Amino acid sequence: MVRMNSTPKSDLVLVVATESDRTYLSRLNLLTDTFGDEFGEVSAEFERDWIYYLENWSEDKGGFIAWRGRIPAGGVWLNWGTDEFHGFGHVEEGIPELALAVENRFQGEGIGTALLEAATELARQMGAPGISLSVAAENERAHRLYLHLGFELVSEREGHFVLVKRF
Repeated sequence: MVRMNSTPKSDLVLVVATESDRTYLSRLNLLTDTFGDEFGEVSAEFERDWIYYLENWSEDKGGFIAWRGRIPAGGVWLNWGTDEFHGFGHVEEGIPELALAVENRFQGEGIGTALLEAATELARQMGAPGISLSVAAENERAHRLYLHLGFELVSEREGHFVLVKRF
């Protein structure tokens, strides 16, 4: 468990994601696909992507669940793709791609930043030379956050930016 500094209204706690968190990670995966709209239309690639981002994930690949008090507030998990089998934000083998979502009720409270920083440190400890992700071009708020935290543009495809942060 990692206790983060937070506002007085409630402590933010990051807990290492385990197999028992897979159902919650599945919810977060839905939120990443629908840009936070839990009632939104899922993409045509949702089922295929689910296999990579969730069925292929195991706790030894790394991740965290953010808790604000007794409420799960979001999470991040690392996906270690290969050139043959990878997600949309894949840059190269050995650099994990992050999947991240924050529950709408907690947007703007620094939870995404805390999750990104924890995932960055975890990837560094695991010997990765960097981390990557993809973000929809229309998700300007997240895109600005990633650039502010040191991510750099690698490519743009199908309305998404692929970003990497090298260590």
